[in-house]
Amino acid sequence: MSMAKLGLLPSAALAVACAACSSAVPNSPSRPVTAASPPKDDGKPAQGAGSEGGGDAHSAALEQLRTAPTSPRVDKQNSVAVPLPDGASWTRVRFMTVPSLVGFRYGKAHHAIVAAFITHVDDNTALGACNKSFESWAMPWVEAFEVDLHHDAPSAFSWSMPVPKAAPVTVGPPAPAVPKTISIVDVDPLMAKTATVLSRDVYAAAWAAYPAWEKTCLVVGVAIPARDDEARAREVRDRFVSEVFPKVAVTALVEPKERY
Repeated sequence: MSMAKLGLLPSAALAVACAACSSAVPNSPSRPVTAASPPKDDGKPAQGAGSEGGGDAHSAALEQLRTAPTSPRVDKQNSVAVPLPDGASWTRVRFMTVPSLVGFRYGKAHHAIVAAFITHVDDNTALGACNKSFESWAMPWVEAFEVDLHHDAPSAFSWSMPVPKAAPVTVGPPAPAVPKTISIVDVDPLMAKTATVLSRDVYAAAWAAYPAWEKTCLVVGVAIPARDDEARAREVRDRFVSEVFPKVAVTALVEPKERY
């Protein structure tokens, strides 16, 4: 497990409370590349994007995320499973000063970042409660890193928590089935630009907030640095919106207690 340095926090302000370390360059249309996973990640703290941070290496990594099959990755407490494209190539990380339930980076050059966070509300079944709780939590980061947010068209999907298994009944009629609660989860896709003394970066990002446990919300977000391939970064983000977020599975019946 590696520690993302504080300088990676600009897109924490967006959706995932972390970001890739890169310097933005002028955007240009996506060029043809062969999809390729990033080099094997040693899990050590990244000091910068380095020679593999942009160019064809970044585009090839994004193309892999755009097209590769998904496979689930879980947190250390086995409470949440997130179906990530090219799942085996993601490395679990944690973020300095921002406690998370789980975080992943795609390659040591941070071609993409995924993270899950917990917020608390009085009633997570209230319309928009989870979204508002995360927005309130993220706003100080937005202001601190001078993030300029441009929201794209929002979307939503139906989602449900696991239903506890009923104890077997040995006498009498079987217990009635427990109805599954269906929730509507809103998704906020956006583009974010930072312009601080630390970095000038552009990210395609999105986040979704789930009413996961009693008075508790699970927020899952993704941030993809555009570098010189904004069109492909958007396509990866949009895949997370349509294919990953709706299939996030909560496997714990109660809120996990540890944060990292």
